[in-house]
Amino acid sequence: MIKKIFATTFLTLFLGINTLYANDMLMDPMPAAKPAPEFSLMGMDGKIHTLDDLKGKFVLVNFWATWCNPCKVEMPLLEKLHQTLASDKFTVLGLHVGPGPENIEKFQKLMPMSFPVYVDMELEVNWGVPGLPTTFLMNPEGRLIYRAVGKREFASEAMVNFLKSEINKFNFSQLD
Repeated sequence: MIKKIFATTFLTLFLGINTLYANDMLMDPMPAAKPAPEFSLMGMDGKIHTLDDLKGKFVLVNFWATWCNPCKVEMPLLEKLHQTLASDKFTVLGLHVGPGPENIEKFQKLMPMSFPVYVDMELEVNWGVPGLPTTFLMNPEGRLIYRAVGKREFASEAMVNFLKSEINKFNFSQLD
């Protein structure tokens, strides 16, 4: 009987602490907040885009590929997040590292995305991506402040609140 009580208490504490930890770690902080490496990539709009085009707002940069199953699961969540938070202070950006634009076009017919998608077929962008999907939160100064390796629930209330908090605590007037 004492073993059952001990086991139940331990399990309850473990699950409670684990749940708290998981909620606090929606994305891993990047304490160095290094500037994001520069890039010049073609977008699905046919234009060349650079990192400077994104400065001045928070950007959730998602490295993905059409062949990556967890990436495909994440796309509707990223789209919902983009629809929820898109503004002059926030956007989602997809950096596709798989085969060319024709694969993305086919994918977009099945899963429409309103956020911008840039194509990096040569893996020119080197942000230290250990695997797909990997997502970074870049602040308006172009610094990488958070990273998430693996699929996340980007449309969850906790994630939306986390991102809103980051946006609200940033002093945008310092950018002028």
